Amino acid sequence: MSSTDNGHRPDLLTARAEAAALFAAAARNEKAGPTAQLHCLTAATTLAPPGPVPATADSTDPDRLIEQALRVLGNLPAHDFAHPDVLAAAQHGHRALRAPR
Repeated sequence: MSSTDNGHRPDLLTARAEAAALFAAAARNEKAGPTAQLHCLTAATTLAPPGPVPATADSTDPDRLIEQALRVLGNLPAHDFAHPDVLAAAQHGHRALRAPR
């Protein structure tokens, strides 16, 4: 691992865990439609490290949780955001926002 990798790796892991927790909270939210819940669950599963996803406070608005998760991913450096699983999770998050309620 290079020193550049060491500098970005903890940030990537932290961002992935945070976004996974937010997507998981949106997936549990009863105000989200079933299609949105499925996309959020897929996004959370794609990002989550092995083991349980850390809990986050559930919001009354699943769209706000999804937007927060996408913002976390969007703030990653380009080379971290370009990971196939991060891109896939972002796509699922975007689809969740567009899903009918």
